[in-house]
Amino acid sequence: MNPKLNTAAQVTGAVAGTIPAMAAAPEAFGIGATTKLGQYAAPFISGTLVNGADSAVRSGGDARETIKGGILGGGIGLAAPIVAPLIGKGVKAIADNVQLSLIAKALGLDKSATKVLANAVRQDAVEPGALSQLGENGMLMDLGPNLRHTAGAVAATPGEGKAIVRNAIGARDANANWRIRSSINDTLGAAPTPSRIIDRASRNQQYLAPEYREALREAAPVDAAPIARYLDAEAQTLRGDAQKGIQRVRSMLDYVPTPQEIEQARATGQTVPGGLVTDAETLLNTRHAIDDLLQTAQGTNHVNALTTARQAVDDELAASVPGIKEVDAKYAELARQKEAVQRGQTVLSSGREAPRPEELADEVRQGALPQGLQVGPSAVPLRLREGARAEIERIVGTKANDRVALQQIIKGEGDWNRARLSSLFGSDKAKAIIDLLDRERLFNDTSNIVTRNSETAARIAARDAIDGGGSSGFGVREGFIAGGARGAARAAATRSVERVIDALSNGGNEKAISDMARSLIGGPQQSAVLDALMRAGQGSRLQQSQVDRVARALLLGGGSATARP
Repeated sequence: MNPKLNTAAQVTGAVAGTIPAMAAAPEAFGIGATTKLGQYAAPFISGTLVNGADSAVRSGGDARETIKGGILGGGIGLAAPIVAPLIGKGVKAIADNVQLSLIAKALGLDKSATKVLANAVRQDAVEPGALSQLGENGMLMDLGPNLRHTAGAVAATPGEGKAIVRNAIGARDANANWRIRSSINDTLGAAPTPSRIIDRASRNQQYLAPEYREALREAAPVDAAPIARYLDAEAQTLRGDAQKGIQRVRSMLDYVPTPQEIEQARATGQTVPGGLVTDAETLLNTRHAIDDLLQTAQGTNHVNALTTARQAVDDELAASVPGIKEVDAKYAELARQKEAVQRGQTVLSSGREAPRPEELADEVRQGALPQGLQVGPSAVPLRLREGARAEIERIVGTKANDRVALQQIIKGEGDWNRARLSSLFGSDKAKAIIDLLDRERLFNDTSNIVTRNSETAARIAARDAIDGGGSSGFGVREGFIAGGARGAARAAATRSVERVIDALSNGGNEKAISDMARSLIGGPQQSAVLDALMRAGQGSRLQQSQVDRVARALLLGGGSATARP
């Protein structure tokens, strides 16, 4: 047999025999030991015993060869804890580099650009499917601070990459207003105009006048005496605005003779007609007048007194005018709808006038129930939604260019607005709106970091790293002196970016920067690019611990083969 092949075969055989032993008893070889003594003593002893025993068997029990083999095995065992990890790191690094080269070639990217992007993706702990959550306008640079800083460095470096990044950000920002409006319209429908809804309801109330006249045609004379006695008694005990209000209502029950009746009474010597009203239409107008008073009434006692008086008038109308309550139900439904439109415009506010989520949910449920003699469900929930939709449109119209403020107003600080939107529009639509606003705020943050002055220190440091320029010397200490705690934080971010971009610091790589720019702004294949970068950032599947064991086996097995005569 060829001597070299013979030696290789012996080493292979020795290694093949050692690896199972390591797998069966790793502690005996110092693998997994937690103390320095265990890490070095165990492989020394196992190396001495394995090589000594092997030499003894192969030399026929020759003491000299046995001792020689044991000493060699012990020395290799002592070296194994130091040498094997170095071999493992080297092999792992080679494997990672090979994988990086293959991924860069598959993506058509510069290798150094691929490495920088892969490291940024890994440091930002980007999860699979993260891009899909940002919609079709999401970009790779949106996925984390390291990716944003990398994009900011590219955007601050003269060249093609700068134009690519800035143009993409500018185009997305320019479409933000249209994108927000169209998305909300697609989700919630077109926004109504509250004043038009209210005006339409008011006109419909006026259109009920013929129905009231038809009901009054069949009315019997009303008996206002019980109402008058009640009001007289109330006027004796009430004070202030409540008393004045009751007195005004009481005066409406007095019959007011016409000028013709007065003239006729004088001409005939008869008494001028007086007393209380008996005409149902007059009593109906009295109720309308009380409604007007209630709109301007101040104070609990005043409102309660007028409300009770109105109820007394309403009861007499119901008893004397057949069919009037059916018409009243239609009128009241339109009034409720007008109130609901106004109410809907307050549900997303943060003031005390806004309902709590559970209160709004109750309002929606109760609002759908018919009131009085109304037939069928009420349109109050619809009007609440229309009022809220109109308010969202107003907010978007005044804040669309400030996506941070827009998100804060509609989404709010806590979960209340999400719950309110769910009560009005359903949980799916509420989630769609909140997600839209969260995405747009994220896009706004990316724009600030990448193209504006919010992270100047980080961008300058990253640009120096790309260009190969010297360190600016702007560290955490200088940052604190310049801007206090915030300045120190920005300086710390600067150092972080310097480490991220360090791979491109040797003179600036024009192609690498352009490749990074194209990857950072996304595209139809950006999900596949992200998956590849995630694999590159994780490195090869080869585990250093596995290489470590093989290296130990090679050392010990090789020592056994070398010691053989």
